[in-house]
Amino acid sequence: MVAFALALLMGTAVYFRIWARQSTDPSFTVDDREELRRQFERANLEAMDESAEWRMKYDTEFAKNKQLQDDLLKAKASLSTSTKRFDLLKKDNEVLKRQIEIMKRQCNCTVPVLTQE
Repeated sequence: MVAFALALLMGTAVYFRIWARQSTDPSFTVDDREELRRQFERANLEAMDESAEWRMKYDTEFAKNKQLQDDLLKAKASLSTSTKRFDLLKKDNEVLKRQIEIMKRQCNCTVPVLTQE
């Protein structure tokens, strides 16, 4: 944007300089004035084309960045949900381990160990 503004400012300065020279210098002919005007218009069109090209590149990169930000937010949300679920499962596991220990203490019977053959 700064480069575009600078190009517009320089174009305006060139235009005013041409205008000032035309009004003070009688050696400029109508053909010279037309040629300078055509050169100025050509340079102005090239600057606008370049500006449009850079704007298109900016818009493309902005869209890519927006998509990546959305994907990142989805991944963070998924990770947060998974972390919460994992914490709940760990708590449930601890509760179940305590219940097993309590049941083992309450049971005075001996249970034979089953072996797999």
